Amino acid sequence: MIEFDGVSRRFGNGHFGLQEVSFHIPEGRMVFITGHSGSGKSTLLRLIPALDQPTSGTVRIGGHDLKKMPAHQYPKLRRQIGVVFQDHHLLPNRHVFDNVALPLQVSGFHSTDIRRRAEAALDKVGLLDRQRARIDELSGGEQQRVNIARALVNRPKILLADEPTGNLDPELSREIFNQFAQFHAVGVTVVIASHDVHLLKTYAVPRIVLNQGRISHIEEAF
Repeated sequence: MIEFDGVSRRFGNGHFGLQEVSFHIPEGRMVFITGHSGSGKSTLLRLIPALDQPTSGTVRIGGHDLKKMPAHQYPKLRRQIGVVFQDHHLLPNRHVFDNVALPLQVSGFHSTDIRRRAEAALDKVGLLDRQRARIDELSGGEQQRVNIARALVNRPKILLADEPTGNLDPELSREIFNQFAQFHAVGVTVVIASHDVHLLKTYAVPRIVLNQGRISHIEEAF
């Protein structure tokens, strides 16, 4: 499903975000990408939906080499990949429903389908009764759940999350992780970048450990 083969990402200042990274995540697996701040976790995640391009090496998603994929096909690829950003990027002066519906509106869905899909996504994260609330009226945990609902609204095959519990207490972190586990249980491939020590110690999930842009080691579930 997700394959990196000798992938490096070099920035304009000469710094390498990733160096010679190779791994394979089968379809339907849940995996942690771990490592200290600055180890390359976010850089790695951005390469999966082609938000950035590798300097060298090959990224394959579902068997498709992204380097050989025409740019006009990237939107179709991204509709299959939900991304939970570290910074929510929510519109604070808009309702919860509007934030979740936005990807569908951009994709040109009919209003009936937008309503049905957005409400289904909000129901999955337990916020259906808050759909008319404004983002700035929500708690941090509720905002993160809106973030997740927006990532799910296109019914993606792959769900990526960049430090999804970074600003949450342990109880809310567990709640958010349980949301991801539910999606994994129905066949979604879930990749979570995190250095949340409590989260990593609590859950038996395979992990790819990065150190200064390189893979230090790969741990299977313990």
